[in-house]
Amino acid sequence: MSRISTSRRSESSLRSIELSPPECSGEVDLAVVSSFLSSLFPSVSVKVRSSPFLNLRAASRERVAAFLASSRVKDVSRPFEPFEPMYGETDYELRALGGDARIGGVVYDGRRVEEILISLLRSGNELETATIVMTDRLVSTYSQDDMRHHLRTVMLGFPSIISVPGMVEAPAKPREYYILKQRLESAAGGIFDAELLKSAFEGRFLDYGSPEMTEVAKGLALQAILYHLTLKPFCADKRCRLFNAHWQEDLLSSQSRSPGLCQKHSRLIKGLGENPTVSW
Repeated sequence: MSRISTSRRSESSLRSIELSPPECSGEVDLAVVSSFLSSLFPSVSVKVRSSPFLNLRAASRERVAAFLASSRVKDVSRPFEPFEPMYGETDYELRALGGDARIGGVVYDGRRVEEILISLLRSGNELETATIVMTDRLVSTYSQDDMRHHLRTVMLGFPSIISVPGMVEAPAKPREYYILKQRLESAAGGIFDAELLKSAFEGRFLDYGSPEMTEVAKGLALQAILYHLTLKPFCADKRCRLFNAHWQEDLLSSQSRSPGLCQKHSRLIKGLGENPTVSW
């Protein structure tokens, strides 16, 4: 849910799209993503900005580090509640913000990450500018459906957040992958060749270093723009880039194998292209 009230109908022209790269990884080619969005919305200025998590002033860095450290998901089976972080957790975040520690292996509450981004971006024309922040951090949200946190590829809002590792870790791999993994772990006492397991399912899920990462990012960015414009970003058609995939094979099918839009959304995007208007 967006931090902007949806109790009224808003009609503003979308004038610019701002993309921020992940903090340290080079998994996504933002020039390609930017060009893709420009082709769909030719009247909109598409700009690539630096990550809002980088180049912070010392005082801001300490504040952001403490906030991120207190935003870690410690129990996936319970709704998130802020906590007092330990010194080591805050120190890790400080080093990560300064580029002295590699980001990874930590899950953050997505709404808390959105909250700190809002404070860092401080845009005065939120409806005229759609902001998409890519991050190397894993983000999750708590679902009331099964009472647990779930990793996310994209969190739609103002700004929208695309988790680069989330593209790999959030959608489920084929069921057979987990069955074989469990058998191998049982037979080998938990020690087995993970790369060999991956090779057995090559092409059926996204992995780090894959050129398809950029293709997937293009579709997720488009979902973010459509959310900004209409609050209705998804499509039920698995062949459409706007399909909200929960399985890796569906993600690849919709975003990289035969990427495109269904007829309904093709017409919608074409109609929005010349003069995209925020209308909800």
